[in-house]
Amino acid sequence: MIHHLAITTSDPERLARFYETIPGLSVIRRNEEGGTLRSVWLSGDDQVILMIERGEPKGAFALVFDLFEKNPEKKRRDLGAILPLEEERTEFTLYFRDPDGNRLGFTSFPEPLSRFGI
Repeated sequence: MIHHLAITTSDPERLARFYETIPGLSVIRRNEEGGTLRSVWLSGDDQVILMIERGEPKGAFALVFDLFEKNPEKKRRDLGAILPLEEERTEFTLYFRDPDGNRLGFTSFPEPLSRFGI
């Protein structure tokens, strides 16, 4: 079981706002060190924590969110109107980038995106 994922960034505040807005995560903890924001911890399901830590941005290969978790009754999203989606995609996953260039995605697994007209 995954406890947390950590992403480093030069601007934890900016990146935390992004993750609050697009995948809809909630801040569960803010950590300061010497009067400076050191990290912001976010979660969407109370099981896995996304820790955004101050440091040189290194990122991860991909952090993928459930496309319908927040709105299970909504079976379609026009994500292209909100995000600059990458051309590369799979049968189940759409990819995009956060402000630091980290690769993110939304997945409809186990159902293919085409089932939802995406």
